Amino acid sequence: MSKRLSDAGIRVVCLEQGDWVHPTQFPHFHDEWEIEKYRGWAFDPNMRQAPEDYPITGVTSPRLMNVVGGSTVHYAGHWFRYKPVDFRKGTEHGLAGTIDWPISYEDLAPFYDINDAEVGVSGLAGDPANPPRPMRHGPPIKPGNGGRRMAEAWNKLGWSWWPTDNAILTRGHNGRQPCNSCGNCLSGCPRGSLGSADVAYWPQAIRNGVDLRTYARVESILVEGGRATGAVYIDRLTGARHEVRADVVVLAANGVGTPRLLLMSAQKGHPDGLANGNGLVGTHLMHHCWSFADMWFEDPIEGYKGAIGCSVHSQQHYDTDPSHGFVNGMTMLTLGSFGAAYSAMGTHTAPPEPWGAEHRAAFNRHFGHHVVSFMQGDDLPVITNRVTLDADAKDSSGLPAAHIDYALSDNDIALAEFGTERLREAAEAAGAVETHMTGPMHPPPAWHLMGTCRMGNSPADSVTNAVNQTWEVPNLFITDGSSLTTGAAVNPTSTIGAVAVRCAEYIKANHQTLLSQKRTPSNAEALALW
Repeated sequence: MSKRLSDAGIRVVCLEQGDWVHPTQFPHFHDEWEIEKYRGWAFDPNMRQAPEDYPITGVTSPRLMNVVGGSTVHYAGHWFRYKPVDFRKGTEHGLAGTIDWPISYEDLAPFYDINDAEVGVSGLAGDPANPPRPMRHGPPIKPGNGGRRMAEAWNKLGWSWWPTDNAILTRGHNGRQPCNSCGNCLSGCPRGSLGSADVAYWPQAIRNGVDLRTYARVESILVEGGRATGAVYIDRLTGARHEVRADVVVLAANGVGTPRLLLMSAQKGHPDGLANGNGLVGTHLMHHCWSFADMWFEDPIEGYKGAIGCSVHSQQHYDTDPSHGFVNGMTMLTLGSFGAAYSAMGTHTAPPEPWGAEHRAAFNRHFGHHVVSFMQGDDLPVITNRVTLDADAKDSSGLPAAHIDYALSDNDIALAEFGTERLREAAEAAGAVETHMTGPMHPPPAWHLMGTCRMGNSPADSVTNAVNQTWEVPNLFITDGSSLTTGAAVNPTSTIGAVAVRCAEYIKANHQTLLSQKRTPSNAEALALW
């Protein structure tokens, strides 16, 4: 948003409660780099307990970073797009609060293209399971022995597969270096090869003149006369409060942080939180459903060499099949392996290697012989899966924590059980000599935070309209994972970025109209303005 709006000369102030992460702060430079990834660099803010973090209570512990670039600074870079069917799940089955998106894949496709070009995506054109799209910036990441092994297994089973798009450079881009195959993407990338927002977008935004204020923790969004007027933030270094005035306010604090801030912004005329007159802020939280499989082979795999990101995937079971007894589907992914310490700890599913005399023989059987594959399922948007405030826990500025209630639906569990059996079939087809599996994970790993301020068709079913304007406040926009109407069966980062690009282009095209708009237009009116 900051980069695209400032391209047009619009003055942008961005409030970020964290700070920049310098490349030397990544775990790569720590003597215990593999342990540090799960300590000071942990995905879970409740484990890090850094001053920029806020506590999260409840069932799941979301994986998020409160720094410039957000959670992209340590993601795997998987760069899937949603499929056309994902935008019309309300029509397809309409279960448990599922609604159609107010836009289609075709509406979003040009903005996927823009976002891909900004980030620099590796991949291979021609996937018959998805709509056509432009050539990627560089060729796909190397599959390694593990990727090839899984592709061969899927071939044996008659399942379709394709090399995966990744926001990992295989060719230099805008001064960023290509991947050197160090295999430590989840610890961030000090080379800038990983397409994190701090290297892909922020340098140009800063050159455009964006006023990025770090250590600026937003306390509330202000509203007067039915319009947002700006925000109050706390300077975390001094504790002082400041007010920023703005003609348009954009909220992009992730699927947990955004509803938290809207609920904290309760004020006169908005007693239950901002944009929450219909009570839907924070509801319909989606994480995806998961099952993991660790497989070991007699021959060397050396999965610790190369990018950790998914090299090949299968969407053979992506679409709803009524004969299965559940709706929605899944993607099966293959990752690179982690390092020696993680292998010794059992990787994702197995017990740690024995301590003592038997350790070396067990370690030698496992390290370098490992493939991890998992199913990622499309969980239903359920109204009781939600984010609320917890006043009994507070962040370092004294603001209330976020609280999460989340439970897999029976449909999600059936989908994950089906996926577990497919993982078992794939392991056997691949010739694994040892396999450990999680089965359906409950609670699931909360890597993806979606749906809590979703786009929709009217104020009765959503928080924002088709161009991300909140129904109650016409100059307040939401562009992050919370705005996604459904979760699909793929990683959401590419879609979050495309939605944000589209919204930025709408604001640019209608900037003068937005300055005087007294009410939020209907979807038909908004698209007519577009």
